[in-house]
Amino acid sequence: MGEARKEALRVGFDGSLKLEFHGAAITSDAGLVAYRQLDETLGLTATADDVFCDPWRNKNTQHEVTALLRQSVYSRLAGYEDTNDAERLAVDPAMCQVVGGRAKDHQAAPTSPMGRFETEILTARRNRKALMDLSAMWMDRGTAEQWIKLSCHDFVDNQVRLQLFALAHNLGNFLRRLALPGSVKHWSMTTLREKLIKIGAKVVSTARYVVFQMAEVAVPRNLFRAILHRIRQLRLPTAVSG
Repeated sequence: MGEARKEALRVGFDGSLKLEFHGAAITSDAGLVAYRQLDETLGLTATADDVFCDPWRNKNTQHEVTALLRQSVYSRLAGYEDTNDAERLAVDPAMCQVVGGRAKDHQAAPTSPMGRFETEILTARRNRKALMDLSAMWMDRGTAEQWIKLSCHDFVDNQVRLQLFALAHNLGNFLRRLALPGSVKHWSMTTLREKLIKIGAKVVSTARYVVFQMAEVAVPRNLFRAILHRIRQLRLPTAVSG
């Protein structure tokens, strides 16, 4: 059975071509790291553990609220609207890196804890208000409506999903407005998803580093470097005491 999974697929038009699937050794969303860097610089998701209450949290909790919120937002940013997608995203190396924490060494949250987070934890009255306040802090929703797909039948669940989509849209809009060089300033949110987020990468792990060997197609190295540079320029100067 193991050998069957490793056997390359073949196509009829070219006998020299083989198709191999390497699972978590490959990611199709390597560009999410740019959004995670912007998130880190602006401190957008860093306060989640302070503003949201998880009544089931204990010493055995595997996924912190901050990590779950990041996974909810980044999944939608990359076009994965359903919590069922979490089963595959949990082992995706790009998602694990941007979620951070335990996910970096193990895995991100699969479908069950993601479903509980979005339909039980965030739907609690206190957390629902905190989510709406957070969404308001991340600016207005702008054109987020065209991104939003509501599949839940419960009004409260849909309200939560609406706010999560708004957060994803606003994070994407921050990058579009604040970090794009002039040559690509005209790129829309959809174009950014297709060209920047959807960068394929082979992931190589060493004792000290995780290396994303990124495909240089729609977004060449110099453009990606320019985006990261502009994000670093946004960092607020540290106040000098005394």
